[in-house]
Amino acid sequence: MGGPAGQAAESLFPVRFLGFGFFWAWLLLAGVTPSPLIGAPLCFANAPFEMVELSVRALVLVAVLLASRWLASVAGQRGLLVLGVAASAAAAPLVLGLGGAGAASASAVAAAIGEVCMFLLWLCFFGYMKVGETFVLLVGSYAIGSVLFLLTAALGFNAMAAASVLFPVLSGTAFVLSQRLMKARTGEELFVEEPVSGDGAPKAGEALPSAAAVAASRHGAAGGAESPVRQKMRIGAALALYSFSFSLSCGIALFSGEGVIGAFTVEPAAMIVLGAICAAFFKFDRQPDRPYKLYRAVAPLIGAGFLLMAVSPLPDEVGGFCVALGYVLFELLVLNDCCNIVKANDASLLRVMAAARLAITLGMFLGWLAAFAAASLAGAAESVSSLVALGLFAALVSVSLVFTERDMTSFAAVADDRALSEGALEGPTREEAFAAFAEQQGLSRREAEVASYLLAGRTTSFAAEKLFIAESTVRAHVHSIYRKCGVHSRMELMDAFDECWSFKASDL
Repeated sequence: MGGPAGQAAESLFPVRFLGFGFFWAWLLLAGVTPSPLIGAPLCFANAPFEMVELSVRALVLVAVLLASRWLASVAGQRGLLVLGVAASAAAAPLVLGLGGAGAASASAVAAAIGEVCMFLLWLCFFGYMKVGETFVLLVGSYAIGSVLFLLTAALGFNAMAAASVLFPVLSGTAFVLSQRLMKARTGEELFVEEPVSGDGAPKAGEALPSAAAVAASRHGAAGGAESPVRQKMRIGAALALYSFSFSLSCGIALFSGEGVIGAFTVEPAAMIVLGAICAAFFKFDRQPDRPYKLYRAVAPLIGAGFLLMAVSPLPDEVGGFCVALGYVLFELLVLNDCCNIVKANDASLLRVMAAARLAITLGMFLGWLAAFAAASLAGAAESVSSLVALGLFAALVSVSLVFTERDMTSFAAVADDRALSEGALEGPTREEAFAAFAEQQGLSRREAEVASYLLAGRTTSFAAEKLFIAESTVRAHVHSIYRKCGVHSRMELMDAFDECWSFKASDL
């Protein structure tokens, strides 16, 4: 990345960490309960603050989905920013200054609006980063926000009260600064939706298909492609199930613990540890921008956490820490993959992020509802075993039926394809790389035309129709292409071309 704008954008990389970190520090102070600042206030009808905040958050997210076409604009972005900063800054002063159920209810509404607006702004901003950068920014921001929260809490009530107003303003300021630098670098406005591409089918003499089309062909060749809608439904279901388990663990730690200190320190402590784990992963793994190995740690961590709650003499906060670590890891990995899927399918980043956050919110709401209901009906101590079993069941369903190893492999393929697309913008174009590949392998003009259809995932009959030749002739060309390229299948041919393209890009 060259030029003054690119250099300035790179120099602002730490500001992005801090900007979203300020948001998370505020959320832990004033947006969720129990909190060292606002405690665990009750709203109208003795409804817990957390339940009201989650209910309003879900309604606001539904409104965002309905108005996403307008919000995906410069005016919509500005509206979300102003509303997010104002609502966030007002949340804590409302409940601290006025007191009572009415003030707590107003605070919960303000916190929900602020959370939705600021979360969507930052996630959509991070979604435009390169492969690997999005996950790094998310992990780093969560960890920095947790450190800021714990440091502020250690300074006492007055520091927390001031920070609950200051952090949203700082987060909004960092967002404006980072977004302006991004626009100077790319010339694009945040949220402006890209036009949907065509089917990517090459015709004789036309350019090769888009990266998204190739990714779809890979998935199909690997055993059947899954539609984007079905894929998003599976992601949403997994997010809801894991967030349901996480809320249950929070409820167990809150109702059966000796106080609220452990309850509001479990999640930030898990975020800090996760940051350290991911830093080690990025340093020692050979492909640090492909964090898919980390998916396998999610289910064991959550399962171990609930088992510790059930049978260990240790405080429930220890098990809650393991559950929180597994859940936050899963959430960050999925949000990172949502960004890749959006890029691969030319979808609306705002709509996808709002839908993902809605799934998380609904799962958390149901989890807290189950926890509060169990504590009120059976008592705190008696409800632990049933809540543990329920949390384990939800996690088991997610890992075995909803979000399996096959999904992780599919997401890795999408990320690899996005990396190739981004590399193509900085290196040779796909057409240039294919021309070099055809020349290097000694393909004739007709063989090169047939190879372009093979790389697009098209059948021999489709190629024969488009090239006006017999299908038997196409098959003969395919045999010759495989022999010249030293491969035995279409997947091997794709891998050989990708290797050639990557090598050409690395030479620049």
